[in-house]
Amino acid sequence: MKSDLTLHAWDEVRAELLQDEETARAYAIVMLRKALLNSLVAVRKSKQLTQVDIAKRIGVSRQAISKFEKGESAPTLDTLIGYTAAMDIDFAANMKKIFTQTF
Repeated sequence: MKSDLTLHAWDEVRAELLQDEETARAYAIVMLRKALLNSLVAVRKSKQLTQVDIAKRIGVSRQAISKFEKGESAPTLDTLIGYTAAMDIDFAANMKKIFTQTF
């Protein structure tokens, strides 16, 4: 990428940034988290469950579920496993599927 003030396409900027190993690792984590959240929300909606339904089943507030689904909080592993169990889905299998699709 040139050091002038010319606008550059996002793909070009991203490619240059991802050449840095630490940046690439951080980007991969963000993409994995985004894929996981999108998958979990899609499953919840397909099962016609509300955030309130999930919150009641795992003993947290609806706001906690909302923040989690929007990526605004980092839930504990127990909460994440509880979230998937509340929808009768296997956490490990879901993670494997997302890892396979993301990487």
